[in-house]
Amino acid sequence: MNRREALKNIGLSAGYIAVTPAVLSLLQSCQKEYVLDWTPELISIDEGKALEQIVDLILPETNIPGAKSLHVPMFIDKFINQSVEEVEEAQMFKYGAGVILDELGVNQEKSIDDVTLEEYDALLAKYLKISKEKRKEYWEEMAKVKTPKDLEKVSKEAISFTFLSSVRDLSIYGFKTSKEIAENVLNYLPVPGEYIGCDSVENLTGGKDWAL
Repeated sequence: MNRREALKNIGLSAGYIAVTPAVLSLLQSCQKEYVLDWTPELISIDEGKALEQIVDLILPETNIPGAKSLHVPMFIDKFINQSVEEVEEAQMFKYGAGVILDELGVNQEKSIDDVTLEEYDALLAKYLKISKEKRKEYWEEMAKVKTPKDLEKVSKEAISFTFLSSVRDLSIYGFKTSKEIAENVLNYLPVPGEYIGCDSVENLTGGKDWAL
């Protein structure tokens, strides 16, 4: 199965609040320019570099544009910084980004540019390819977190899992919301027509997920 087929049925594992028009415009205009260098609003430059590599591994460039070329890393940073309802949520995301740098071994002797793709891939496998029992354990640990200060009381493993899970979900969300993917890969209908509630997805959309 190629990426185009797989994306027909891809979905989010959690809901998110509405994206502001200013943030959404990044995704709507992404087909016009390819920006490699960008200045994060919330996270640091090094954390932004790590985010780019992680997002690129989650949804890489193939026969269709990848998440990196669709500005998804920039979108995630702006989304968290501008759209989340509580400032503390953004602070916790920022804290998680710092923990990820620690996981990658970034320090005074090892810069972010020295981290290999294999190390990023191993990090994703470590936290996103785990058992249901382990995921439940991490979620239960994170359920105790109410403020950014509470993060100091939980394991870095639980924080890394939560951060990478959020990045994965937001990557999929941003990817599907981009104009390129919405119009050319998914099922796109800018002006909804007749509502048919009892028919198969194959008959209604050719098996494709809705873009909006």
